[in-house]
Amino acid sequence: MKVNSRARLQLRLQSLVFLLLFIGLLAVLAWLSNRYPLVIDMSANQRNSLSQETARLLEGVDAPIEITIFVSPADERRPALEKLFQRYRQLQPLIDLRSVDPDLHPELLREHDIRYAGEVLIEYRGRKEKITRIDEASASNAIQRLLRRGERWLVFLQGHGERNPYSEANHDYSLFATRLASNGYTVENLNLAQVGSIPDNTDVLVLASPRLALLPGEVALLQEYLDAGGNFLWLADPEQVADGLDLLGESLAVGFAPGVIVDPNARLMGLGRVDFALVGEYPRHPITQSLTSLSLFPGARPVEFYGDDRWQRQNFLQSGERSWNETGELRGEIFNGDDDDEMTGPLTIGISLARSEQDQDGQLFEQRAIIVGDADFLSNRYLGNGSNLEIGANIVNWLSHDDRLISISPRPAPDTRLELSTAQQLFIAIFFLIALPLALLVSGLRIWLKRRKR
Repeated sequence: MKVNSRARLQLRLQSLVFLLLFIGLLAVLAWLSNRYPLVIDMSANQRNSLSQETARLLEGVDAPIEITIFVSPADERRPALEKLFQRYRQLQPLIDLRSVDPDLHPELLREHDIRYAGEVLIEYRGRKEKITRIDEASASNAIQRLLRRGERWLVFLQGHGERNPYSEANHDYSLFATRLASNGYTVENLNLAQVGSIPDNTDVLVLASPRLALLPGEVALLQEYLDAGGNFLWLADPEQVADGLDLLGESLAVGFAPGVIVDPNARLMGLGRVDFALVGEYPRHPITQSLTSLSLFPGARPVEFYGDDRWQRQNFLQSGERSWNETGELRGEIFNGDDDDEMTGPLTIGISLARSEQDQDGQLFEQRAIIVGDADFLSNRYLGNGSNLEIGANIVNWLSHDDRLISISPRPAPDTRLELSTAQQLFIAIFFLIALPLALLVSGLRIWLKRRKR
C-alpha cells in the first residue's frame, strides 16, 4: 500500500489527537485523585488506617480544625507525626495540617506555651488542646474534647476566702481558668449561701482551700452532692480552716497529716526555701502517664486515706524519699524527727478516689474525687512551674471522665517480624551469596563458549 502525503498527514493528525486526548485523560485522573484521594490499606489488621471510632468522630466535624506540629525538619519523629495526621486529613477535608520549626518561630512557642519538641496543637472554634503523647487515641480524644462545645461545667465554691478563678491575684486561679476555658470548659463561681443549691449540670465541683468555716447548711449541701455521685476536687493548704469539713473528710475517708512537707532538694534546685515539695517520679495513673518534668508544690500537706471499701484509691502525687512533714516552725535549722508526729517520705500529696454508683434510672456510673494537699500549685504565681499546668488540666479531664472518651486498642502486626532458625539462615546465606552467583557465572561462561565455537 502506497502512503501518499495526504494519508501521512492524517496519520500524524490522528497521532496528535490521540496524544492530546491521552494527556487530557491523565490530567483529569490527576485532578480526580487529588480531589477524591483513594487510599487502600493492605497491611495486616489495617494497622496503617485510623479506627472506626475515629472515623465516626471526624464525621461530626463541621468547622475547620487546625493541627500544628512543632517539630524541626531534622527531627526523626517528623515523618511519623505528619503521616499520622495526614490520615486524619484524608478522612476530613476541613482539617488543616502544618509543621512548624520551633527554632524559627519562638513567638508561637510563647503564645501557645509549647515546651517540648514534638508537641501538637489542635485548634477548633477558638478553643485549643495540646498533646505531648502522640498517638491516635490521644489525638482523637483531644478532638472530641474540642467538639463538646463547652458543655462541661467546672464550678468553684466561693464565699469563704477560696481561690477565685476570675481574680488575677498571685494566689488566685485566673490563668488556670483561662486555660480550662480554651479547652472547652465553662468555669463558674458558686456561693451556696446566696444560691442555696448546687446546679444539676455541674460536672466538677471545686473546693480550693477555704479560709473561713463553712456553714452547717453548706456542708450539708456538699454532702448531698457527694451522696448523689458528684465529681469533686478538694485542694487543701495548711491555712485551710477545717471547721465544718470533718464530715466531708469522713465521706471521702481522707484526712490531712499535721505540718508542711519539707524537701531538702528544694534548696539544691535554687528555690531558697525547703517547704517546696518537688515531684519528679509519678506513679502510673491516667493523670500523670505523659508527664516528663518536675512539678512544684509549695507548702503542701500530706494526704492520708483511712481505708474504705466503697472507694478505690490510688496515689498519683508523692514527695521524694528525703522529704518529711515538718510540724515545727520553719526557721533556722530544721531536722527530720525532732517531733514525734513527723513522718519520713515519700508522702502522699494527691490521691484519686473512684466508686460505682447508680442513677435514678438504675444505670451504673463512676463517681470520682481528687484530694490534693496543696492549692498553690495551680495559682497564678506557680502555675508555670514544671508540669503544674499539665497536672491541673489532667486532673480536671480525669474528673470529668474525658480520659475515657475513646478507647482504641493497638492492632497487632503479625507480618512485621520474620523469625528464622539457624539452619534456615544458613541455607539462605549459602544459596544467595554462593550458589546463585556461581550458577549465573557458570551459565554465562557456557553461553560465551558456545558462541565462540560458532
